[in-house]
Amino acid sequence: MKVHFFGAAREVTGSNILVEVGGKRILFDCGMFQGFKLAEERNYADFAYDPKEIDACVVCHAHLDHVGRLPKLYKDGFRGRIYSTGPTRELANLVLEDTEKLMREESERNDHLPLYTIDHVVGVMSLFDCIEYEQEIELFPGVFFTLKNAGHILGSAIAVLRGDGKTLAYTSDLGNKPSILLEPPEFVANADYVICESTYGGRIHEDINKRREKLAAVINKTITENGVLLIPSFAIERTQELLNDIDAFCVTSGCEKPTFYLDSPLALKVTGVFEKYPGYLRADITKEYKSGDLFGLDRIHQTLSAAESKEIEKSKNPKIIIAGSGMMNGGRILHHALRYLEDSNCSLLFVGYQAQGTLGRRLFEGETEVKIFGKSVRVNAQIKSIGSYSAHADMPQLVDWISKVNGLKQVFLVHGETEQALILSKELESKLKVKVEIPQIGEGYDL
Repeated sequence: MKVHFFGAAREVTGSNILVEVGGKRILFDCGMFQGFKLAEERNYADFAYDPKEIDACVVCHAHLDHVGRLPKLYKDGFRGRIYSTGPTRELANLVLEDTEKLMREESERNDHLPLYTIDHVVGVMSLFDCIEYEQEIELFPGVFFTLKNAGHILGSAIAVLRGDGKTLAYTSDLGNKPSILLEPPEFVANADYVICESTYGGRIHEDINKRREKLAAVINKTITENGVLLIPSFAIERTQELLNDIDAFCVTSGCEKPTFYLDSPLALKVTGVFEKYPGYLRADITKEYKSGDLFGLDRIHQTLSAAESKEIEKSKNPKIIIAGSGMMNGGRILHHALRYLEDSNCSLLFVGYQAQGTLGRRLFEGETEVKIFGKSVRVNAQIKSIGSYSAHADMPQLVDWISKVNGLKQVFLVHGETEQALILSKELESKLKVKVEIPQIGEGYDL
């Protein structure tokens, strides 16, 4: 068994791992690079392997940094089968269609070819086979894999691959717990090797039980100041958790003010997938869903068209606008930021990870002037964050998860900036006495 790392190595985006086992070549995820200056160049570059020679692909969840280059993989010749859960397939289809539309519009504005077309999206989606958690699949003679609940987003999975007398577990992204919507990540009882994410490998999250209290405080401040609250949010999971928390706030406060806007057509479509797959939600949440509206959508103004989005500006304050993208590297949130960031009565609330190089990261780190659509914008708005909305496990959770793996010989840390991975590495070596590697892009290992 050999493992090669072609993305999310000492960085957070672009997940793409090649495993050679049983004479076959299997990919784990095929994500898009995001945030930094060379991201577009790396997305357009040839794969480090021949896609025609890839025999299968396992997709662990539907975030863009894990699925975003699948259509390019198809475009370049891949025709193997792709395995995922049902929700992952549906969410990936929505994400890829939305991304293709945005890329097509951008390529037309800047007169260059898009990374891929809608035909490539349709083509790669036709290769998906959906499986359930704990369903063991024999990919090829002597090569087996199983998906386990990762608790990260709807349908997210940990992949466990067996072959050549070895067992390899890949966390992809491991969920933060407790989650309002999802069951906690499952443990892997036995594995020789683990490839583990390290997004928050050096951090400890805020107490999730205080999350609604903090959100209520931010909303009430917006009401008191008759201001505007902007929440750049990821369409999958973060938005649905926010909607559930806003619903709880409204039940308590009555919600006479402010006006809530969900300005994300993709998030609305994603919410429909949640409603379609209640069996993938926490058991108690499923019971709640059966008795009413889980996300309180009857209280939310849903803006589907661009024209409806523009009308938000004309509405009276106080108002709260949830819009994509979550890292502010595109989407409708940019139009609202252009309008409101210079207003001292405006607040910008981050509820998710901000990758290096993104506008969200620069604002989070305190830049006082930024450029949006080529225009300089003075940042007078109050910048806030609630860390407990993170969908990634923190250091104690990652260490605990790895400690439950019996027979472990080695851990590979991916999907984390170098500093975070190094802190987690020292913690694992100190507490668990396990060998840890932090691979660089392009490195391969013979297990």
